[in-house]
Formats: sequence, structure tokens, C-alpha cells
Amino acid sequence: MPAKTSSAHWSFQPITNPPPPAVRDESWPLNPIDRFLQATREAAGLPPAPDAAPATLLRRASYDLTGLPPTLPELANFTLAIQASEDVRDVFTALVDRLLDSPAYGERWGRHWLDWARYADTAGDNSDFPVPQAFLYRNYVINSLNRDLPYDRFLTEQLAGDLLPAASQEEKNRQTIATGYLAMARRFGSLVETYPQHLTIEDTLDNLGRTVMGLTISCARCHDHKFDPVSTRDYYGLYGIFASTRYPFPGLELFQTQWDFVPLIPEAEVREKLQPFQQHTDNLTTELEKMLTAAGTKTAENANKSRGASVEEQRRMKGELAAVLGKARKAGENLAEHLKKTPALPTAYAVREGKPVNAPVQLKGEPDRPGAEVPRKFPDILGGQVLPPEASSGSGRLELAGWITSPDNPLTARVIVNRVWQRHFGRGLVPSTSDFGLRGEAPTHPDLLDWLATDFMSHGWSLKHLHRLIMTSRTWQLSSEAAEANLAADPGNTRYWKSNRQRLDAESLRDSLLLISGALDPAPQTEAYPIPPSSKWEYTQHHPFKEDYPSNKRSVYQITRRLTAQPYLQTFDGPDPNVCTATRDTSITALQALYFINDPFLHEQAARYAEQLTEQKLSDGQRLENAFLSILARPPAPDETLLLLTHLKTVRNQTQNDHSAWSSLIRMLFRLNEFLYLD
Repeated sequence: MPAKTSSAHWSFQPITNPPPPAVRDESWPLNPIDRFLQATREAAGLPPAPDAAPATLLRRASYDLTGLPPTLPELANFTLAIQASEDVRDVFTALVDRLLDSPAYGERWGRHWLDWARYADTAGDNSDFPVPQAFLYRNYVINSLNRDLPYDRFLTEQLAGDLLPAASQEEKNRQTIATGYLAMARRFGSLVETYPQHLTIEDTLDNLGRTVMGLTISCARCHDHKFDPVSTRDYYGLYGIFASTRYPFPGLELFQTQWDFVPLIPEAEVREKLQPFQQHTDNLTTELEKMLTAAGTKTAENANKSRGASVEEQRRMKGELAAVLGKARKAGENLAEHLKKTPALPTAYAVREGKPVNAPVQLKGEPDRPGAEVPRKFPDILGGQVLPPEASSGSGRLELAGWITSPDNPLTARVIVNRVWQRHFGRGLVPSTSDFGLRGEAPTHPDLLDWLATDFMSHGWSLKHLHRLIMTSRTWQLSSEAAEANLAADPGNTRYWKSNRQRLDAESLRDSLLLISGALDPAPQTEAYPIPPSSKWEYTQHHPFKEDYPSNKRSVYQITRRLTAQPYLQTFDGPDPNVCTATRDTSITALQALYFINDPFLHEQAARYAEQLTEQKLSDGQRLENAFLSILARPPAPDETLLLLTHLKTVRNQTQNDHSAWSSLIRMLFRLNEFLYLD
């Protein structure tokens, strides 16, 4: 039974703007965030940890905002600025601003969004067909974050960018590419004639609900949500919006080419290039769509008539359906062969408007069992807005974007500020970051969550403002030093009396190794991967797309396959590109330890850095200090210097090779927890 009191649940209440509370120690807070947290700590009798050392803050800030360690010049400049300034806080604020202005910021936080949006360069069907154009959406995300595109506009473009006015072809292309968020929905199966479009729409709704609104909307596909106030009618009210949207077809085992991708050149130019082929394309497309409609109709008829039908009647109906499906498959083969012969155009993996329809409820979630039709609408608990008559000729995506980003929607702002908080602190104010419903966890600091959401919206939905606000709080700048009494009273650090130590994620670890070794190529990937043209595609369920195109660019630019994840990402808890990855696992396994001992990539980066060090006209002590600063962002302690220089001498005597000795030493530093974890 649905929960009867669910409408009174905290997350469905309007966002409030509570004033920051008074605190006993007025000298401690640096901004309102500190007041909210200090008040709860004072009430619990939990003194905060000391402030973190400047070098610790530099390393923490650099990884938080760029996913990279500070370089030697950055360390030197920061140290000089600290020494020359009367106010360390001003120096740190300037550091945060510089990091936010770095192109690496968009790459770091773009990766976070791609986790949530389940980005991949393949479609996820049985053969995992490649999508060479997918990288355009990834780059859109990175560039939008670097521009500090307001979050409400960021969402609107991803849901309905193709429906927004554009002053130029460039702007039109950018907004079209943004709808790659919807096109990124997973594809299934192998057959065009029985393609389960309802599953692709379900994936769209599931990700939209979890990522943007913190709701498990897809639980209402077959019946009213068992816990949250989301009905089946709410689900199919949203479903109709995406059933009225035309998704691109990335290819299937028996349709080995792309179909319905959106051109990125003016319409007149498209007509000119395709004119010799267009009539035949239109005819074949019409024939396929006619056959697909007939197959769907026949499937639904059979489902209704099969109950109580005789064995002979059921056999006859199956034969008729098989005949229709055979015609649909043949029409698909004809269209696919023709499309392979048409000129290739620059296109985007994006959506466009389809035939506007209101969806019927699918009884028990079965598409061949239609029930009552539901008007396109927003869930009742969030306002229940229905698509107005004047907008009924479109899909309703633009109106949906407006409903989602309305300041009156109690979820959208709360969800994103909580996600940003989680990535900075390791834990959200709402720990269940993708579930704000009744089965999710309650906020540990509800007033702070609402204050942050209100402040976020009042500052133009600026994510960079939110980062700056969080990182210039004294709470974020605390050390990770643990007090025994505090640990006993609050072992989970829910009152933020210290900083939570966090492990580097897979991408930051790889990128750090490349940066330290000098091998990192910092240029973004602006070209498609060298995936073969569709005329050469022969991917099947048993031989899916598995190509890899390694480079020394940042990890966010490495190809992502849905069905065959890279072993490195599996080893270090990378994201699952099939679902919204709200929280990365942080496992500790023998494979990870073996990686640091045996992996050729790590050995190569250690050797590269050793070559740099040995080429420097410095003493061993000076080289060791540079290695510590580059890898750990601090100089070595006297006992560490003695120990490691002794090790260096021993290996040098054994190998008679200075380069090998330094490579050995550097691998030792890479294996330290201090390198793998952020204090």
C-alpha cells in the first residue's frame, strides 16, 4: 500500500530560508555554513578539530576542484603568498577562485555529472554499438561547467535544448548536443522490429528521477509507488512526454547503422547534400515505420485475443504476427543498407520532437496491455501541472524543464546542493543522495540544506558560487585529526567536527600519475574516437564492440563502454555507465595492492619521473624533496630522508643504475596511503 502520510514527508515541503543560528563562540565561524554546523556541535559538546595546514588545504582544494595534485610551481607560489599575506583566508579564497577558473575544473566536475547521467560512448544494446558522436555531449557538459552555466539553464538545455531559440547555428548546435542527456538512455536487444522502446523511456525516467529530483520514479511503472506519493498516472504522465520525443537509433545487430541522428549543419545544406537520396530514404523510412506500427498493433491485438483462445487460434495469430514482423525486419534491412550509402553528415546523438501523444497506462508495466490514457503532466506531489492545450502539439519537454527548474519545486535545488556537498565532504547532508523519498535517509542538517538551496537559487543557480561558499567555510578547512572523545560520541562525524579522509578516485589516481611523470596531455579531446565507419560495422551479441583508444589525455576523455568496463576502472571502483552512480565504492582489495606493485602503467610513470629527476643538476637530497613535494605536496621529514637515501644507495649499488634506483624509490612513494588518500 502507498504510504498515507507521504505527502507530509520533509522533501516535499517548500524550501525555507532559515536564518543562520547564533553560536556561543562568535570568533569561530567564517561564513553561515559554519554557524549551522557549529550550533549543532556546541549543543552536542563536540569541539572542532584544528584547522588544516596550508599545504594540506592546497592539496585538498586542488583535487576537489580539478582532480589533480598541485604542481611544484603552484606549491611554491602558494607558500610565498601565505608568507607575504597578513590574512591566510584571503590567499585561500584567491586559490579557490584560480582553481575554479581552470579548464581542469570542468573536467573534474564534468566527470561527476557524467557519473550521475550514466554517460557512455556505447549504446548498451546486446552488441553495445558505438556512438562516435557521444563525446560531443561529454564536452558540452565540461564546457558548460567551465562557463558556470546556471544550473537551471543547464538542465533546461539537456531536456529541451532543441526547442530553445538560438541566435546562430553554433548556439543551435550546442543546445541540440545538450539533449544528448536524453539520447544517452540505454538501448536494448538486437531487433528493430521488436525494439523495446518502453525500456529506453523507462531508463530516461529512472535517471531523470534519481539524478535531478532524487526520486525513484520508475518504481511506479507497474503500480503506484509503494512508499512515495508517485502514482502510476504520474509515471505515464511523464512517459507521454518522452513517447512524444524521437530518439536517435545508434544501431542494432540486425540494423548495423545509425538512424535519426540530428544534423549539425543548416537545413538547406542538409537538403542539398541528401537531395539525391532523400526520396528513397523517405519512402523506406515510411515503410519501416508503417510496418513497426502494424507489428505493435498486431502484438496488442494478440495479447487481448489470446486469453481464452483455442490452441488453433493462438497458432494462427502467432503466424500472422510472424509475417508482420518479417516484413518489418525486411523494411529495416532495406533502410539500413540504403543509409550506409548516403553521405555522412556531422550529426549529434540528440533527440528531436516526435509525434505528440498521451501515453496509456501499461497494465502491470506491459506495453501490449494498454489501459486508460493519461495526459502529459508533472507528478501531483510536485504541483501536478498538466501540459496546456497550446503546447499539446509538442512533446512537452520544454514545459517539463520549466516545472523541474521552478523555484517552487522543492526537490531540484536541494538535490544538486546535496550532491555538491557530498563530493566535497564525502557524505551528503542527505546521505541517500539519489533518494529523497520515504525510503531514503533524512537530512542530518535540514536547516543548512534549505539555506544552501535558497542561497544557491538566489545566486543565479551558480555552481561555482556554491563551491566557493563551501570551500571558504572553516568547516571544510578543518584537519582530519580525530579526537577520541568526539569519535566516541559521533563516530560517523555527522556533525562535521573534522574533515573526512577520502581516497582518490580512479580518474584522479591515473591523472595524477600522468601529471607527476610529465606524460599528461592536458588538451581536451575535440575529435571523435577513430571508430570505423558504419559501413564496416559487424558487431553482434557474441562479438560486441570492445575497441579501446588509449591516450595520455585525462581519464574523462578515455572511451567508456557500457557492457565491457575497463579492468582498471573495475579495480578502483569506477562508475557504472548503466545507472546513476550516486556514490563511488571505496573498496580495499588485493588487486589494488598488486596494481601498485606490478602494473606496467605505474612502472612506466615512475620511470618517466625518475628520468626527470636524474636529469636535474641537484643533490640526492634536493631530488628527494622535489619527489615528496610532487607526490605528497610536502617535504620529507628527517627520518624519511635518512631512510630513503639509504634505500637509494642500496639499490644503486645493486643495479649500478641511478635511474633504476630512483624508479624504485618513486614506486615506494606511489604506494603510500598518503598519496592515495586526501587528508
